[in-house]
Amino acid sequence: MKKDSPTKVMDRRDFLQATAATGAGLFYSQFLSAESLPNKDDLNIAMIGVGRQGKILLDLVLKIPGIRIKAVCDIWSYSQKRAVGMCRRAKQNDVKIYEDYNDMLSTEKDLDAVIIATPDFVHHEHTNACLAAGLHVYCEKEMSNDIEKARSMVKAAEKSGKLLQIGHQRRSNPYYKHTYGLMHNDKFFGNIHSVNGQWHQQKPLQPTPPKIISKYALSADAMKKYGYGSMDEFYNWRWFNKLAGGPMTDLGSHQVDIFNWYLKAPPSSVYASGGNEYAQNMAKTNEVGYTPESLDHTMAMYEWDTPHGKVRGIYQVNLLSSHGLFYEVFMGDKGSMTISEIKSKNAMLKEKTADALEWEDEAEIFEVGGEKAMKFDPLKSRKAKGKMDKEGLKLEEDMNKPAHQPHLENFFAAIRDGVALTCPAEIGFETCVAVIKANESARTGKRIEFSPSDFKA
Repeated sequence: MKKDSPTKVMDRRDFLQATAATGAGLFYSQFLSAESLPNKDDLNIAMIGVGRQGKILLDLVLKIPGIRIKAVCDIWSYSQKRAVGMCRRAKQNDVKIYEDYNDMLSTEKDLDAVIIATPDFVHHEHTNACLAAGLHVYCEKEMSNDIEKARSMVKAAEKSGKLLQIGHQRRSNPYYKHTYGLMHNDKFFGNIHSVNGQWHQQKPLQPTPPKIISKYALSADAMKKYGYGSMDEFYNWRWFNKLAGGPMTDLGSHQVDIFNWYLKAPPSSVYASGGNEYAQNMAKTNEVGYTPESLDHTMAMYEWDTPHGKVRGIYQVNLLSSHGLFYEVFMGDKGSMTISEIKSKNAMLKEKTADALEWEDEAEIFEVGGEKAMKFDPLKSRKAKGKMDKEGLKLEEDMNKPAHQPHLENFFAAIRDGVALTCPAEIGFETCVAVIKANESARTGKRIEFSPSDFKA
């Protein structure tokens, strides 16, 4: 997205303040909730896709002050009914329901933005249509399961001048922002040389629930119209290559995005290995009625070329076991850090060769193999909390918000005040390329070298 796009937003909505925040104020204002923004009209929002992920986003949007849900669009009656019930319980009773997003866009003329949480293969279609209609868009990740389709989204945002936020919500997480500052401003960890991470989440394969097929089945015409070959494909779309990119895009992209962000560079190469033999065997054993196509586990070795030298990393995503859940690790010559949306996993470790740090008196000392080590948890540190408060990061308040809420609030604040999006389309595109190419490497067994042009839309 063009850097001057927030100015275009200000021109369109006459109630925006002419003096949008800049510099440090811009950074801090990204964490303002809609409730804290004075004298603003409600934003009129539509949702396209209110399935499993869309339900999570809708629930959050309904709790954020100053947001009015005007329309919900979904091709499945089950999701439509559930969404209407959620809106009514939140005292939003004038929500209109649509099956076809084209009907919604041609009918609803007072929308400000659309939140898209449909399967990956139609993200580009829905996003590009909404942008062309003059609406701002929040699109769940992954941008697409196809690089060219993702590229079209970046170009559509540039052409429209509207905002396109991609759902890599960790970029709006105050704790991630704080530790990014510790790495780059305070140099807590010295020069980073290695990273690793994982997302392990067991996903047993089961037959599509009989009630779904008997009571809520899509018609044959509807399935054909919307790109599904069967109810099994529709209900289990993440397991089919034409509909999604598998766990590397569904889960891994969150963490590869963090590596790219903290290292200030997209990867220079990837070499991956993976398979789905376990998933296929499970599908036969459980008689699920379809053959899963997506990789059930992938291990990717990335390299990044940074100003301080080459950084190497190993990332694993696994749908066969939940061992260890999810986290990212950064290792430098002065210290290391484990960071996660799971608060209990957050910790920092100081190397013995590093200079004394201001928080050492609050650190936990323990022994590993006869050697003393120093562990520090910023969430339990009085000094770290004070530092965050000075930076405008309300630790106790913001860290207790659901994971996606600060990212949605950033999107709404960008519409209202023109603050910078934390994950605009061109940033999301870099991550999309990195994970789709990891899938390609795993399937072909070939190492892939990136050029800078690969990450330019």
